[in-house]
Amino acid sequence: MRRIPTGWISIMGAAVAGVAVLAGSALFFTASLPTAGVAAEKTIHGDVVYRVKVALPPEADLHVQLADVSLADTGAKILAETRVSPIGNGPIPFSLDFDSENIIPGHTYVLQARIAAGDTLWFVNDQQYRIDPQKIQQPVSINVVVVRKNADTAQDSPIEGSSWLVEDIYGNGVVDNAQTTLTIGDDGEVSGSSGCNRYFTKASFSAGSLSFAEIGSTYMQCPPALMNQESKFFDALGKTHAYKIEMDKLILLDANGKEILRLAQDA
Repeated sequence: MRRIPTGWISIMGAAVAGVAVLAGSALFFTASLPTAGVAAEKTIHGDVVYRVKVALPPEADLHVQLADVSLADTGAKILAETRVSPIGNGPIPFSLDFDSENIIPGHTYVLQARIAAGDTLWFVNDQQYRIDPQKIQQPVSINVVVVRKNADTAQDSPIEGSSWLVEDIYGNGVVDNAQTTLTIGDDGEVSGSSGCNRYFTKASFSAGSLSFAEIGSTYMQCPPALMNQESKFFDALGKTHAYKIEMDKLILLDANGKEILRLAQDA
């Protein structure tokens, strides 16, 4: 049998040991790298304020959502949500975690808040709280308005005490980055945003019929597209004679039964 010189054995042993050390270092380095695909979590901090003193039922809770409202024809896409219960009398703090990987540059994002007890809505935000999820100015304060004042008040119509988001006006859709809202109180008081100005009016309704009194509004000037949408929205409200609800959509009809406004329940 051929003998291997002692010097070669030493060299080979050192080489094997070196490879082992390098392999161990590579293993340690690899294990120390961040895992690919881990979601980058961010948190929005803020509070929700309601200024009307109402005796809320003990089961009432606050629901806050982060929504993508870029696509008007498909409604809002909810990216994150949180619930807070029980609710105190002062500003209600909340924290909302979301995955930054779901944020698409150029899209429009808003915060939505409501206070409800079961299926009964008590408060809802009636203005748009638009945010940039990548550059959040914290904390965020959201004001909500009352849509129901008494737990003993029965609803005479399925649209009483409800808040809606306009999806279509005269069959032509709406501007993507502006929310036009309609909130109908238990007492028939109506308020909301035209996408530019705040407005208010009074609703009269019975089984299937609906009409609105003369509309009052603020007088802020907005880009022509928003002013045009506001004009058409107010015109449609003035022509409303009836309503129906189909697939959770509120559809307003003119005197001939033609659809002039389509709205989705505001979450």
